[in-house]
Amino acid sequence: MEVGDAGPDFELKSHDGASRTLAEFASNKTVVLAFYPFAFSEV
Repeated sequence: MEVGDAGPDFELKSHDGASRTLAEFASNKTVVLAFYPFAFSEV
């Protein structure tokens, strides 16, 4: 994967338990995904 490539579609649970997919948001908006390793860990 290179910078600017479209990410693969995936599904996650939202805060209310509903399933959400990347495609739902990417179809009409720019989506930025950020990952923070250890952000919610006690490390």
